[in-house]
Amino acid sequence: MRHFAENLRKNFRCGDLLHHYYSAAKAYKIDEFNDHFQQIKLNDVRVAKYLEEDVGFHKWSRAHFPGNRLLDFPVQTSKKVFHTSFKMFQTSLKMYEVLTTNIAESVNSMFLLEREFSITALFDAINRRFAQKFHERRMQFLDTPTICVPSVEKKINKNATFGNKLLVHPIRQQDFSITGHGVVAKVDLHNRTCSCREFDLDKIPCPHAMATLRVEFGDQYGTSIYDYTSDFYYIDTYVNAYVIEINPVPSEECWDVPPELVERKIPPPSCEIQLGRRKTKRIPASGEVKKKQNRCSMCKRTGHKRTTCKKRTEGTSNSVVA
Repeated sequence: MRHFAENLRKNFRCGDLLHHYYSAAKAYKIDEFNDHFQQIKLNDVRVAKYLEEDVGFHKWSRAHFPGNRLLDFPVQTSKKVFHTSFKMFQTSLKMYEVLTTNIAESVNSMFLLEREFSITALFDAINRRFAQKFHERRMQFLDTPTICVPSVEKKINKNATFGNKLLVHPIRQQDFSITGHGVVAKVDLHNRTCSCREFDLDKIPCPHAMATLRVEFGDQYGTSIYDYTSDFYYIDTYVNAYVIEINPVPSEECWDVPPELVERKIPPPSCEIQLGRRKTKRIPASGEVKKKQNRCSMCKRTGHKRTTCKKRTEGTSNSVVA
């Protein structure tokens, strides 16, 4: 979502439309998404065409995501401890909204200095760094008294507070209608869905579901909240993602290498060494370089100048008409 926003800002100079873009991307309901996307289409048809046809709604819109975003991460199992741990590390970053760039960029940023080392020293540095990170993540929530991670507990408390102000009307068994704040919603506890779609996508009871659980379970309301919250948010799940220990590589004297590997001769790679100084830094992709944004002196928004401001052109046309 952030990468597409940077591409829009750079390629289309539409900084004043980004608030509609972010609102459309974070919308849960299709109707809410259509309202914001219609504003984008009215202001700049090129941006709307790029997001709809060239990119596709399913790649950046929460409302159009085709599956379950908590369960669709491709976690591959392997006998190699490091590979398995790395996949768990990657999934955990995505799950708890820590990851802001792709996993390769995150790892590269951790080893900017170590990338200049020799290959054996580089692998030792990677081993030590991931062992340190896994230990820190294991100990982070080990003694936390809550069931879910703190960020999710904060959202649960917020939804429960809003849910206390809503009215619940039973329709049938485990189906309820919720009214309040000018909104009418329908909650199905059996399928764990709500018409606002926040319960469906986040797998955390929304305010409407909180109100329903309060009426349905009464005194057991406090514990029932976690029964309807996804296990992905539990502290036990978070700690288990880092439960595997990454041990250091022993000294060379302790190695037990088969004779066929010792006698094997590995030829050098068949590639031509190019002349000139070797590149040490990656060339940044489009949209990664952060430049100073121009701010219009008329409307005070970013992405354009005074000479291209729509207010200025509208003022000029009105003066001509007058």
